[in-house]
Amino acid sequence: MKLKVLLSLLLTLVSFSTFAQDQKDYLLKGTAVEEYIVQPTAIDEIWKEGTHIAAGLGITGGAYLVDGASRDFGGGLSGKTDVGYFLNDKWALEASSYIKFARVNDYRVWGTILSVGFRYRLPEGWFDEQVPYFRAFTGANINVVYLDGRKIPEFDEVYNRIQFEGPMVGIALGGMRLSKTKKVLFWEVAATGEWMVRESGIQMEKDVPVVVARASLDGRSQLYSVYVTLGGFIF
Repeated sequence: MKLKVLLSLLLTLVSFSTFAQDQKDYLLKGTAVEEYIVQPTAIDEIWKEGTHIAAGLGITGGAYLVDGASRDFGGGLSGKTDVGYFLNDKWALEASSYIKFARVNDYRVWGTILSVGFRYRLPEGWFDEQVPYFRAFTGANINVVYLDGRKIPEFDEVYNRIQFEGPMVGIALGGMRLSKTKKVLFWEVAATGEWMVRESGIQMEKDVPVVVARASLDGRSQLYSVYVTLGGFIF
């Protein structure tokens, strides 16, 4: 009788120990799953839904063409800003701007691009620990050439500045990554095409620029540029 009681107690203890171990393993597994779900990945830290502002500095170079023939080349410094709304884990809508300070031959050129477009997240794996993306955008361009009173053969009058305006399109490829301080940094290479459809002659009157002549162009003049930019997200 005593032997049966001891065996019964031993079996009860073994069953309880097994049950307790199973419960412990289940709780530890649940905790691990919960931690995995709560902790965001590096990709989630880089590409976040919502509104973001980015800015960067870089270099630019371009060619001015007339009737498809090369005319002049120039290069200089550039800056860009993006205001975007990331819709989901793939798409974002953006409003962007480029500003460049370049030199073409002996003339200084100040160019501005204002555009809208989209950003598409490319598959990971192209670059280690980065989120590659593709951008396409379209908008308007303004290029101001500083003549400083020098006459050029294309114009009958002598102007202080000549301003060219028209539409533009562009594409870009870039990558986003996290810095050691958890800030989102980016690099980008963009190519743009700009068409000159309007021109304005500008004179300086008491340090104030005044438009003294306007003309429509036939759109046969284009400017093709490349921008290389490094920057980061402000928020």
